[in-house]
Amino acid sequence: MTNGSSTGFRLEQRFQSRLYFLTVTLFIIAIVFLLQLFNLQILQGRDNRLLAKKFVSRQEFKVAPRGFIFDRNLNVDDPLVYNINYIDYAIFPARFPNRKAALDYLQNFARLMGRPFSEFEPIIEPDNWKRLTRRNEKVILIHRVSREEQERLASFQLDLRYGSFETEYLRYYRMGPAMAHVSGYTGLPSRRELEQKLALPYQILGKDGLEAFYDSELRGRDGVVIQNKIFDSRERLSRSRQGNHIVLNIDQNVQAAAYRSLVNSGKRGTVVAMKAETGEILALVSTPAFDPNILSSVEGSRRNTHYEEVSRHRGFLNLAIQARFPPASTFKPLVALAALERGNPLEINRDLKFTCPGSWKLKSSMESVPDSVFYCHNKAGHGTLDMVHAIAESCNVYFYNLGYKIGPSPIIDYSRMFGLDRETGIDLPGEQKGFVPDQRWKQIRWSSRWYDGDTVNTAIGQGFLEVTPMELAVLYAALANNGKIVKPHLLREVRDPETGRLLRRIDPQIVQTLNLSREHLRTVQEGLRAVVHTGTGRYLNQKGLVPAAGKTGTVQTRSGRKGVDHAWFAGYAPFDDMHAKDRVVVVVFVEHGRAGSASAVPIAADVWKAAFPGWKEEPAALPANPMNPTGATTVSPTVADPLLPPTE
Repeated sequence: MTNGSSTGFRLEQRFQSRLYFLTVTLFIIAIVFLLQLFNLQILQGRDNRLLAKKFVSRQEFKVAPRGFIFDRNLNVDDPLVYNINYIDYAIFPARFPNRKAALDYLQNFARLMGRPFSEFEPIIEPDNWKRLTRRNEKVILIHRVSREEQERLASFQLDLRYGSFETEYLRYYRMGPAMAHVSGYTGLPSRRELEQKLALPYQILGKDGLEAFYDSELRGRDGVVIQNKIFDSRERLSRSRQGNHIVLNIDQNVQAAAYRSLVNSGKRGTVVAMKAETGEILALVSTPAFDPNILSSVEGSRRNTHYEEVSRHRGFLNLAIQARFPPASTFKPLVALAALERGNPLEINRDLKFTCPGSWKLKSSMESVPDSVFYCHNKAGHGTLDMVHAIAESCNVYFYNLGYKIGPSPIIDYSRMFGLDRETGIDLPGEQKGFVPDQRWKQIRWSSRWYDGDTVNTAIGQGFLEVTPMELAVLYAALANNGKIVKPHLLREVRDPETGRLLRRIDPQIVQTLNLSREHLRTVQEGLRAVVHTGTGRYLNQKGLVPAAGKTGTVQTRSGRKGVDHAWFAGYAPFDDMHAKDRVVVVVFVEHGRAGSASAVPIAADVWKAAFPGWKEEPAALPANPMNPTGATTVSPTVADPLLPPTE
């Protein structure tokens, strides 16, 4: 009896243990089930509802219109870049129950619209139709439907389950080629861009310029529509939202004047106009250019022809930021400043004089090598000049002597201080940096030491030294604003497309403030002003033109043919300190322009006329040369009409 009770007790205990284990297991499973149910229904409910709909529905996207681009004056009725609406008629292969139904639809469509069926026959080809159905791609039957075609389509009883009118947007660039290198253009993504997941296959994205740089701001958010395959209904999950509007620092009047003047020169070249105090870009032009309206169009043949033509003439190259050239004589003010800052003030100052007989001889350090002769652009010579008038007359011999006296280190150091060996940081894609050579580079690159001839060549902006026009603009802005290195920028504001509310403002950025002597800067500034008064920039000394200061330059090319040298001008205006906050730097580069005074200076004049259209002050009287108060000269330079460009 006792044994039976004990056995029953053990069996009951074992049963209760198993029941307890089973209960706990079921409870845990229930908890896990409830947690997962909570996760699926509550936490991920929205996403799972969308996934469930995909089994019985098809997702279609409504491309968002891109944001507009305005100039600095923000005239809402006059944007620089905007969208033109047009209508396509499209069918959706995935909506058809089978290929036979699609074939009947297209045959009926061709008959009603009076078009040959052969125009649509490739769509219905079996392999192509299968691919289109699988990818859920729409097929455009009529691109840019005319009003007459709209009325005809509306009058016929076409089954709108399979096709519909689709509103699309065409990007329009009001200034066309005149602002092409600023605006850029748009297009469908390339294979590389798809692989990098920069866009979906149907999306339009920026291809160059600001369209590419600020693509995320301009593109907007696409809308999503769900087409139910069973009930043949449509549900809009989200509306498309237009991209943000952007406001530029560009002044369309200055931009147009720069482009018109450069094109009229008949040469390749570039123009940059920038506010010296803030780095705001008022104009940026590069020629040859391209037509963004053609490249942004979906018409394949015309677009491809234009693309090939532009590529053949290197028209996509933005010379302002993507090309490097020797700065020539525009570099001389920096050499003068480096000499004043680093030299012994008792030996090197504004009164330091050298005599120019038309050439300068560098004595050879080797017996078997003859002396080298370096020439001035004025073969007759400039006579005896101080620093201010050496800048004004762009005397090579003066700067040969000055460069030889101070050596290469100050020139190299100050070139780098002013940023001639690094990108300026402008908000455009593809910027290149200039090149400042030094002794170490030459030893590595050419297995040769740095010679005195390299120094004197560099002192006049020739030789291995290369800069971009944008870097030169930053340099001259620093000369105008007492040593502040500014970051050039095109974007001014970002605004909401619906309300116009300000979303973001771009403040001026000072990259660095150089510790420079005001007295030394003033010497260089007076030299630049004297260029306009008595030197190679006399063309700018006109009635009604803002008083300017600047420097011409002529880049010697390797060709021996006459007229192939490149032309520079860099300067700023107004010169007087009362208008210092309004100063605009202008840099002009003209390929094969012969001389800066001949081709670059007149373009700069046109730009300043557009930037300061109401300027009424009279030009200052021409100052006497303090080196020759009586008018006697060692070598008499040719006197030219102040309104006719001289040679250098």
